Amino acid sequence: MMMSAVRTAPGVVARNVGGETVLVPTRVNVAQFDRIFLLSKVGAFLWPLLDGTRDRDELCRLVRERFSVLAGADVGQVADTFLAGLTARGLVET
Repeated sequence: MMMSAVRTAPGVVARNVGGETVLVPTRVNVAQFDRIFLLSKVGAFLWPLLDGTRDRDELCRLVRERFSVLAGADVGQVADTFLAGLTARGLVET
C-alpha cells in the first residue's frame, strides 16, 4: 500500500527526556498545548525520517532493516497505525 510522504508538522518538537522521546506541540492549533506524546522505540526511530521525502513503503523498509524484522512480519499495519495516530493529532502533514 502506497501512502503519500508525510512530514512533521510545523510547531512540533521532539525531545529526549529521561531516555524517552516525547513530542511537544508548541502551537495551540497543532494539538492541545497541554499534551505531550510519548513515542515507542520504533516511533522515535521514524520521527526524524518524516521529512516529506519517504512514503509509507520506504518507512516500512527502513524499520525492517533497523530492527531486523522478519520478511513476513506485518510492519505495514504498525506503520499505518503510527501515521494515522500522528495525523489525527495534527502532528504530521502530507
